[in-house]
Amino acid sequence: MSPARPIPALAPLGCLYLRAAALRNALFDRGAWRAERAAAPVLSIGNLVAGGTGKTPAAAWLSALLAGEGRRVAIVSRGHGGVRASDPLLVRDGGAPRATAREAGDEPYLLAAEGAAPIVVVGRRRTAAAALACAAGADAIVLDDGFQHRWLARDLDVVLLDAADPFGGGRGLPAGLLREPPAGLARAGLVVLTRAPAAMLVPRPLERAEWPAALAALEATLRARGAELPQVVAAAHEPATLALPDGRMDAPSALAGRDLVVVSGIARPDAFAATLEGLGGRIAARLDFADHHRYGAADARAIVSAAERVPGSLVVTTAKDANRWPAGAPVPAVLRIAFRVPAEQAVRAVVRRALFPGAA
Repeated sequence: MSPARPIPALAPLGCLYLRAAALRNALFDRGAWRAERAAAPVLSIGNLVAGGTGKTPAAAWLSALLAGEGRRVAIVSRGHGGVRASDPLLVRDGGAPRATAREAGDEPYLLAAEGAAPIVVVGRRRTAAAALACAAGADAIVLDDGFQHRWLARDLDVVLLDAADPFGGGRGLPAGLLREPPAGLARAGLVVLTRAPAAMLVPRPLERAEWPAALAALEATLRARGAELPQVVAAAHEPATLALPDGRMDAPSALAGRDLVVVSGIARPDAFAATLEGLGGRIAARLDFADHHRYGAADARAIVSAAERVPGSLVVTTAKDANRWPAGAPVPAVLRIAFRVPAEQAVRAVVRRALFPGAA
């Protein structure tokens, strides 16, 4: 979970945090600490910063890519924020979710409810969760938010970076958003620039001249050390569908010209609001809550009050928030976001080489 905002005054703590992360990575890199291998190939998806790069739709997209390779896919996640009696927990095994959003956590429940993969498992120990996924019949694993969680060995690390600010301001937690030094990207097998501008959305890996300046500078530093970055591709998060309060589905463009009461408990509420404005919606009120916020009765009253102040307005929220929507609040419209990677064939080739090198 990301902090509400970076705290630059805590820069010394941020430096200590990054040094500790670098030491931890060195212990793995040098073999002092050893990761445990699962019975199925593992594709890890993660990031360098705390929250907000769009891992959930990316996990669904990569799961679909693996399913297209004929694999029975499991998504394995820590299940952040979930409160459960048993751990690890099998959230989905081919049918409807077997756990609630409160038990599984927001993102794993959403992935299970939307059928992103036939198997979804959450667990604080990712090695145990992966073992449970394999026991359920998985022959490929997508490890959600796994870049820094190195006790489970992986065959490919896919790292998401925000195209506009790849390193979250450059400071370590809690002064900034970095979870480890940017040089850690050298162990990635693929970098995906998310929320990329249109000029980057090309059907091929990006040339170095097309990279953000911060990423190009890091590449130069790594090359001086004898390392380098992997292929870099661009992706977009695009509005896909709009579920209306009466249950009907509509195009996101149906928001054009509507007065909106925007409710979200996500890492980057400004990005969600900007998406709604880009669709032509008029934001009459915003209720921004912390990422993974658990809605309660007071929140329901606040949403009711905001909607009543704007007669005829439409309450809009995210798919993640809809799964923990408070009783007593107006039924919201739910905007779902799709992940699009124009360089899909390049990504598929990287995945095949890393996970299935012996496949025909």
